[in-house]
Amino acid sequence: MNVHRGIPGEKGLFKNPVVTLGSFDGVHLGHRRIFSTVQNIARQKGGDAIVITFTGHPRKVLTPLTPPKILTTPEEKLSAIGESGIGTIILLDFTREMADMNAAEFFNEIVLKKIGVIDVVVGYDHAFGRNREGTIDFLRDLSKTRGFGVTRVEPRNFYSRPVSSTWIRTEIEDGNVRLASALLGRSYGLRGTVAAGAGRGTKIGFPTANIMPDDRDKVVPGDGVYAVRVRTEDGAKYRGMLNIGTNPTFDGVSRSIEVNLFDFDGNLYDRTLEVEFVERLREEVRFASVRELVVQLEKDRITAMEALDG
Repeated sequence: MNVHRGIPGEKGLFKNPVVTLGSFDGVHLGHRRIFSTVQNIARQKGGDAIVITFTGHPRKVLTPLTPPKILTTPEEKLSAIGESGIGTIILLDFTREMADMNAAEFFNEIVLKKIGVIDVVVGYDHAFGRNREGTIDFLRDLSKTRGFGVTRVEPRNFYSRPVSSTWIRTEIEDGNVRLASALLGRSYGLRGTVAAGAGRGTKIGFPTANIMPDDRDKVVPGDGVYAVRVRTEDGAKYRGMLNIGTNPTFDGVSRSIEVNLFDFDGNLYDRTLEVEFVERLREEVRFASVRELVVQLEKDRITAMEALDG
């Protein structure tokens, strides 16, 4: 996979470019249908399959006071697009200047002049440019004079509902990680560094690693207890259970992410962990005593192992 950062300096770098354009946060099943269409057309025309996307979510610029949480970091997004089979990614910084460009300016100055597209593939609800002027109808009208093809891709439905990044964010925030992973086509995960915690887990027989997410903009699942798979920075893999919340049994206030790894004995401080969420086991609960909490954690461990083995 080739990644070109920034607007190409000159036309002619790509052969018969077949392009799609978008944020593609999450790189979910709907996005993959678009990428598959791009690849099919590129093969038919002996061209390059290209995705144009952005380093950050455009709404961080468009609505800076209420930006969305993201499903994929820039690195995760590049990896997922590459795994879909796309050969070339053009990665742009979405700036205020770009946001102020109307659809005609953006498409003419960047997509046509700098890339030389012969076919454009877009999702069923896609729009770009200032005030979302760049609709499918806009592209079809422009194509009549500029000589490129336009293909509209129908939505990828899941239980009769179109898959979307907004839907997936909502499910993750509600703790429905199994459904979210089905919509993504892969497990939803977080990456972070282990920091010092209160040390209460060790005292009650369930030592935990306190994870600080690498990207604070990424969606964190709703409070509760989860069955997870964890990979350390040296590639070792473990099963575990993870709690997100304030630890109300201990009168906690700050929200934390703490994972208990099964069959692990060692020091994880300052190490990087990658967590895959498999199943939400239960809500976070305030117990009447630490003893009641320990009894429940024993049950959670059994339930988590069943979910991970299933």
